[in-house]
Amino acid sequence: MTTLYASQQASSYATLKRKGAAVSFIETLPGTLDPVTETYSGATTVTVAGYAVRVAGDPIRYRALELIQSENPTLLFGSTTAGSLPAVGSRVTWNALAYTVRDVEPLAPDGPAILAYIIIAR
Repeated sequence: MTTLYASQQASSYATLKRKGAAVSFIETLPGTLDPVTETYSGATTVTVAGYAVRVAGDPIRYRALELIQSENPTLLFGSTTAGSLPAVGSRVTWNALAYTVRDVEPLAPDGPAILAYIIIAR
C-alpha cells in the first residue's frame, strides 16, 4: 500500500474500531484428500479479525444474490491486518446470530483492500 492510502486506511480503521463491533470471520478448510481412503487430513481454520458497522446495502447486489436486504446485513469491515479479507463462505456472528459470508466487495484504491463491503446471510 502506498503512503497515499496508508493514512486513510489507518483513519478508517480507527473510526471502525471506535464506532463498530469487533468481529471474526472464520473459514474452515478441509485439508488434503487422501484418494485411497477418501478422507481429508490436516484441516485448518483461517480467521480474519477486525471491526464492522452495518451499512445500507446495494439493492442490485442483493437481487443478483437473490437475498432480501432487510434480512441479510451489509457490513463495512476493516481488518486488523490491512488487505486481509474473509472468503465467501466464511462464518461470522453478528448481533448474536450466526451468518455466512455471501459477497465481498473490497475497497482497494491502490493495491491491498483498505475496507470491504460484506454481505452476510443466515
